[in-house]
Amino acid sequence: MKRSTISLIMFFSVTLFFIGCNEKNNNPNPGNDMNNMVVPDGFVFETTHDVAMTIVMPDFVDFSNLRSRFDVYSDNPENGGMLLTSGSFDTEGKFSGTLRLPIILKEITVVTIAGTIIVEIPETSLKEDGVIINFGDNYGNFPPDSIDPDTKMGQITNYDNSSFKNTRSVNLIGNGDFETNDFGSILNWSTPHPVDSRWYFTTFRGSMNQYNDGGNEVVSTPISGSGNNYVGGATQMINASAGDVITLTADIKSIGNSKYTHSWLYIIPVNSSGNALAYYNLFYTKPSDTWNTKTLVATMPTGTVQVNVLLWANDYRSNTAVFFDNVVVTGPVTDSDGDGVDDEIDDYPNDDSRAFDVYYPNSTDWGTLTYEDLWPGKGDYDFNDLVLDYRFKSVLNSSNGLVEFYTDYSVRAIGATLMNGFAFMLPGDPTNVASVTGTNITEGYLSLNANGTEQGQANTVIFLFDNAFTMIGSSGASFVNTKPGAPYVVPEINQLHVLFNTPVTNAGSAPYNPFIVVDGERGKEVHLPGEPPTDLANQALFGTFGDDSNPATDKYYQTTNNLPWALDLPVKFDYSVEQVQIINSYTHFQEWGESGGSLYKDWYENKTGYRNSSNIYSPPE
Repeated sequence: MKRSTISLIMFFSVTLFFIGCNEKNNNPNPGNDMNNMVVPDGFVFETTHDVAMTIVMPDFVDFSNLRSRFDVYSDNPENGGMLLTSGSFDTEGKFSGTLRLPIILKEITVVTIAGTIIVEIPETSLKEDGVIINFGDNYGNFPPDSIDPDTKMGQITNYDNSSFKNTRSVNLIGNGDFETNDFGSILNWSTPHPVDSRWYFTTFRGSMNQYNDGGNEVVSTPISGSGNNYVGGATQMINASAGDVITLTADIKSIGNSKYTHSWLYIIPVNSSGNALAYYNLFYTKPSDTWNTKTLVATMPTGTVQVNVLLWANDYRSNTAVFFDNVVVTGPVTDSDGDGVDDEIDDYPNDDSRAFDVYYPNSTDWGTLTYEDLWPGKGDYDFNDLVLDYRFKSVLNSSNGLVEFYTDYSVRAIGATLMNGFAFMLPGDPTNVASVTGTNITEGYLSLNANGTEQGQANTVIFLFDNAFTMIGSSGASFVNTKPGAPYVVPEINQLHVLFNTPVTNAGSAPYNPFIVVDGERGKEVHLPGEPPTDLANQALFGTFGDDSNPATDKYYQTTNNLPWALDLPVKFDYSVEQVQIINSYTHFQEWGESGGSLYKDWYENKTGYRNSSNIYSPPE
């Protein structure tokens, strides 16, 4: 009797399960079927990847107390590039970490005190060496003309600065744009000259001169009549002290055959006797005929009382010339909170426990998570059972420790009848969380600690809500914002705030490990493909119905032909209308999946031929 009762219950449970599936699988326009896709093993439908990045500052900068800052943009910020992340350097002037970037992003712009570099993201695996940037590669420490130019040329790398300007502080240089026609003359660069905000041209082998470059005043080497062998420069003295971090930027270009033109930027600290203490320099060989901004930075040594700022050039042919413009020199800075980050680049200049705001996917845009909720049964692959937009702002201290984070989120659509909750899991002890605010927990199936994390978890699990319908304000209606012609509910934006007791250095990358809990059944979690479950997941469901998860091989939340139940997009994603598979809304989704991600990495973009617009939900005007 007991066995018969259990068998009957299982029969009705399975029957009801498939009835629930069939309610959504009655696709009015089936088109292609995702179940026929053949996805290679190991492909987990990632639209982003974690890029290893190492940044090394020049040895000339003392980081024993300085932390400084770097910023990573999706493009040159002057061209509208979005801020992706920020951070600081250790006492050796080095940063090693990872960035989560859209796979379609081909290059990033890295801005530091030592200059700005446009870095190409390689196509090969980025989880090993990744991107390595050494700003000291093109630095030297030799006097002007003490080494043959051919030898000097071997010290330059292929790194090329962008046109991003040094605008941080008051310019310590006078007439940095050369618009004022007031220049002095000295024999050699080392000839004593005063601190008077005035440029002095060396005359030992010809002289630089002011030149009108299409209405813009610059200084240049002699264009003709130089005896085919000009060596010299323009110098200006500024006051400085030991320990000052001096940054010099200048725009440089050339005309004529660049093979015969070479340029240097010099920072030469001088003691009270007028003797040079060091020769910090950056060499720019064969300047191009377009302006490039070059940057040199160094910490001034003991005994420094002045700095000789020197623009130096070798020009070996008539009708060639090297041009300089827009010279900016910055020096001593204010660090009000003593955290090693200058006030001008510190997002929290009066709080030594906070320094940088870091964003994901960037400072202005949204990412989107989409879910199918019939796991472990197969869904209808419209990926709209829960559509959640998100944006993270994480706050780091000057040692790159995560102090707190804010998550703006919005439930945009619920193409389902089930009551689903949403959470994410971060690595690390949940007792290190000081507080969690901004959640919406109403249904009673969760057990939370006093700090707002979930009980019974070795890692930190934080629920944003336990009922998606309460977040969208649908008043109990199902299939919200997925059926054309049905009433539209305007999504609300909510904010989660998580504060840590001790800054975290191993939190990973947002959006961490996001998942849904299906219909109030706590053990039924649905994660992104390849992501492991939490400690409270019912692993007995693995390998049942359509699921082919195998913890022994780290395969999670994929079918036998490797289809997923969830997707993460680094953009605000335009999802399918109800009961239309994503493969029939995005024309290259199948090619992307079946190629293991090598083809059409940008499948989700709104490009010609990429979409079947009639199958994509569009909110009413």
